[in-house]
Amino acid sequence: MLYRPSRVSNPARALPGQRRGVGNRFARLKASVPVRPADLSSWVLSFLVHLVLILSLAYWGFGDREPGSGMVISVARPAEVPELVVAGAVVADEVAPGPSDAVLGSPFDDLAGPVVPEVFLEPLPGGDLQAAVSHRRAFQPRDLLQPVRVSVRGGGFEGRDPDSRARLVRARGGTAGSEDAMARGLAWLAAHQRRDGGWRFDHRHGACGGMCANPGTHASTTAATGLALLAFLGAGETTPQSPYRSLVDRGVYYLVNRMIMGPHGGDLQEGTMYAQGIAAIALCEAYALLEEESLREPAQAAIDFIVKAQHEQGGWRYYPGQPGDTTVFGWKIMALNSARLAGLEVPQEVLDRAGEFLDLVAEDEGAFYGYMAAGQSPGPTAIGLLSRMYYGWSRDDPRLQQGVRYLEELGPSRSDMYFNYYAHQVMHHHEGPGWDAWNQELREFLIATQSSEGHQNGSWYFEDPHAESGGRLYTTAMCVMLLQVYYRYLPLYGTSALEAHW
Repeated sequence: MLYRPSRVSNPARALPGQRRGVGNRFARLKASVPVRPADLSSWVLSFLVHLVLILSLAYWGFGDREPGSGMVISVARPAEVPELVVAGAVVADEVAPGPSDAVLGSPFDDLAGPVVPEVFLEPLPGGDLQAAVSHRRAFQPRDLLQPVRVSVRGGGFEGRDPDSRARLVRARGGTAGSEDAMARGLAWLAAHQRRDGGWRFDHRHGACGGMCANPGTHASTTAATGLALLAFLGAGETTPQSPYRSLVDRGVYYLVNRMIMGPHGGDLQEGTMYAQGIAAIALCEAYALLEEESLREPAQAAIDFIVKAQHEQGGWRYYPGQPGDTTVFGWKIMALNSARLAGLEVPQEVLDRAGEFLDLVAEDEGAFYGYMAAGQSPGPTAIGLLSRMYYGWSRDDPRLQQGVRYLEELGPSRSDMYFNYYAHQVMHHHEGPGWDAWNQELREFLIATQSSEGHQNGSWYFEDPHAESGGRLYTTAMCVMLLQVYYRYLPLYGTSALEAHW
């Protein structure tokens, strides 16, 4: 399975029906004309001429690809199939199977520190969203495979396109300063990629050499790698021109080779369903953005595992089959939505059950949400409201309005980036009167608190229960994604978003 070719049709390639037509005509001609010995040489000459012509067409049809522009992805299947339910935490091996350095190029361990690219913002004509988006979303054949009923259109990946991104920053509330901070964060993450293509929450090895403080303690390399990849995918660093394209390829290769294939799908947990959701999002986005057809199987397998791991009441938790909690649930809903956007198969009954879980933890008819039971908690409420948006709640739904007012009153957190990750998306998609103040406060806080010293340059760390096990790598990846909110997902509401892409 090789790199998927461009969707633009190649005139040098015959359609399947055309190839069969040529073969049928040749067979009829052969049957109707007797071959005499005197004519044998002419038949041989004709055959050789046509063979040369076919080889020439094949060369010109496939010869325009740059060397090394794609990669081959394969999924390893173990001899013994593991059980779905994991009894305890899995400690990952230090080095995963993967491509050699000779195949992938120079490892990032050779970097002395983060290398930050310059940031430029193009002027925005007109200042509206439709002007900021450069092109209409093209129909894709995989759209026919989408079995999910969706009430709200929007929220797609199109804003990450290089032609759209800078203009969307201006249109949606970003600045040159926020893009510079985002770029510095990416550079820090790039400098801490390991030789095998993955990342670790304990970031002190490799190029860092212990120069950066606040290492994480969690052992899941798939969670760490997935989070780091999401930061690069969110910035659209997937084009052949991107300085981080090979880094993304290495990271995706790492995830695919960490997957354990079984009858329940592709297991990426390494001890926790948090990792399964995060890594699944990364694979789905990589499949959609890199246009690597060989990524379809592992991305679908990661989603299939999430489907099988769902509790009968609709939730997910630390291990497959456990009654759900809202924080793990959030990553799974984002994964299923990313799968939908990528054209992968998402069973409707899984989404229906997930909606039932939201009802179980909802308070005031869905304006607020609790952790594992009905309640009113900041993080679960942000996750619940964002999930309801994806489920099709209208922008003026009274329950959504009430929940958004609650988030506005809380304001952005100064330490909990997990809360900010979901609440920032809710505020961005809702575009209510409180968005500008919310966005400015969080944006300027992130710019002001980013490290600028030594090897820590470009990173973040805040004392917080979520950050303790994830460390500086987790915090930096989350902050980078917060600064990408303007283009990471297009708005869920508004006629401009619909007209521009659907």
